Amino acid sequence: MRDVRSAAWLGVVFAAAQGACHGAAVTPTSDAPGDAPPAAASTSHSASIAVSADGATVYVVNADADSVSVVDTTTRALRSEILLAGAHPAVDANGAYSPAVMPRALALSPDGATLYVTGQRAGALFAIDLASGTVAAPIAVGSEPIGVVVAGDGGAIFVACGQDGTVVRVDAASRQVTATAQVGAEPWSLGFAPDGELLATAFLAGNLAALDPATLAVGTSWPIPDTAPRGDQRLAHGQVRGLYDVATRPGSAQVWVAHVMLGTDTAQPALDFESTVFPSLSILVGGTYVRTLSTDAQDVVGIDGSFGDVVSGPHAIAFTSDGAYALVVDTGSEDVLAVDANSGVEATLLRPLPGHMPEGIAISPDGTEAYVDERNTNDVAAISIDRTNGIALAVDGAPIPRLASDPMPAQLRLGQHLFYSANSDEYPITTNHWVSCASCHLEGRSDAVTWNFAQGPRDTPSNAGGMLGTGFLFRTADRNEVQNYWKTIDVEQGGDFDCMAPAACPAAQTTLLDAIEAYVDHAIPLPIPPTTDPALVARGQAIFNDPTVGCAGCHTGPRFTDSGAGNPTLDLTGPVVLHDVGTCATAGYPDVAHTDIDGDPRAACLFDTPSLSGVAASPPFLHDGSAPTLHDVLEKTRGTMGDITSLSADDEAALVEYLRSL
Repeated sequence: MRDVRSAAWLGVVFAAAQGACHGAAVTPTSDAPGDAPPAAASTSHSASIAVSADGATVYVVNADADSVSVVDTTTRALRSEILLAGAHPAVDANGAYSPAVMPRALALSPDGATLYVTGQRAGALFAIDLASGTVAAPIAVGSEPIGVVVAGDGGAIFVACGQDGTVVRVDAASRQVTATAQVGAEPWSLGFAPDGELLATAFLAGNLAALDPATLAVGTSWPIPDTAPRGDQRLAHGQVRGLYDVATRPGSAQVWVAHVMLGTDTAQPALDFESTVFPSLSILVGGTYVRTLSTDAQDVVGIDGSFGDVVSGPHAIAFTSDGAYALVVDTGSEDVLAVDANSGVEATLLRPLPGHMPEGIAISPDGTEAYVDERNTNDVAAISIDRTNGIALAVDGAPIPRLASDPMPAQLRLGQHLFYSANSDEYPITTNHWVSCASCHLEGRSDAVTWNFAQGPRDTPSNAGGMLGTGFLFRTADRNEVQNYWKTIDVEQGGDFDCMAPAACPAAQTTLLDAIEAYVDHAIPLPIPPTTDPALVARGQAIFNDPTVGCAGCHTGPRFTDSGAGNPTLDLTGPVVLHDVGTCATAGYPDVAHTDIDGDPRAACLFDTPSLSGVAASPPFLHDGSAPTLHDVLEKTRGTMGDITSLSADDEAALVEYLRSL
């Protein structure tokens, strides 16, 4: 890789001349319209880690341990761990590891006295009195709360509840929910715009919802457009997904969003690791899209990108206090990328970090230190920030442990690391830090896009709840165990696995594949269902189980699938139960006959029955993602899947409500 600091001015010149950043308007960001913010601008946004106002203490969530750690920045030691559940999680009788709370984000009250923490699996907001370390009774807010921010006066707390599609306001004094707003697509991160509007990222769609924090009225959506191909498939383009963070740049009217773009327009065999997924930082002003920063295609003449180094999985943003630099934590490539916020060009890259799976970053009040949440290794990395000449980052000493002991078993930790890592320096799971399993299986679930694979158009399935009990894998039962995904690692991630059959895998690679299997099958919990109407669910369940309707004929058993029926060992040679439910794509990019991983034939247009466990969290639906909602699934399959043609609109609504509850 070339030295992007010496080439920074070229990035600006080429961007202005060629529309390098996705063909959008690329006026240097310091000259964006409306850059002067009102005096009341706020930079608060969701994060998994925070620093106290005096810089003496770091607070960080332990998503896999159901706790929050309090770290002393002077002694570089764990001061205390505050449990949010009765005990740490443990492996259950079925081998599953599922936290009861799963804290994901935190926010300090303006006076520094209270720490607010979201519990994704608990559906609650927790308030911790920091003087005593006591945890107040959890506040029920909705299904799968993630993002949390506190109003500037400390009077209200705002929470994004992903599976309910809501943002709620909690009164700080009464600890009661005082307002709820429906924002549609799964909200994830929260942040305040320079004018005081509350922004919520749509995790699986390219937009932000803007809300009035006083009334929680939903205003105009802030769109981030998809980017069309630009000739060379390695140039950043694709559908916007995984909007993990939104932050306001200090001293400006700019709002920055960390996300990925997925190049679904490229079909196999041309689709490879360099054309699949692209790290992105999009910049908006007053709801208007300005530009997107992404990776440079090094040898494309006349077009220069923003990042001279390949990074993967941008997850969190922290700005220096003067707004000159954005520090971006990349979960997949395990690094911190510093971007010159004026030119929009990479300033420097710190890689490797001392730990794994970085998910958050916070900068000390004096601006000399950054602290990185390294979730997989249960520590905090201290990073020195030198502003003597531009910006320089360096690891500052050993990482700070934040747990006395790790409750997650070692094999599951290894599998978690491998699933989220694109660190090709350490494991043969990708090439050049580009793609991890989690690049497409966001949060272990789906990316809500359809890929043009060799077999045909394929929606990304969710891994939540694991594959045990779901029968065969792939839409046409092409695989029978998670270890078979060595081929996906090689084809789509640029990995280097040599496993023409499971028995042929070298021992070291078998160990890695077994760890991935253990993590997928035992440590990616099913989603918490959205809030539903119990009476409607009961009615829908009766309809689902009615043999004249026929849903339960194929969607049967604990995981609601007949995949593997009559074949308990999942022998790929058969019998293999597949169905034609009238959803095959026959035009455009068609489904085709092909062979499974062992060379056994699979016909076109015959599909494996998907599990319905957690189905509400994985739109769009069907093998090709052609049904945006569960209602659309029923409409598209009328007359071909069960006997739903006679269902009334009310019956169909009840059936959908039941499916959402699974």
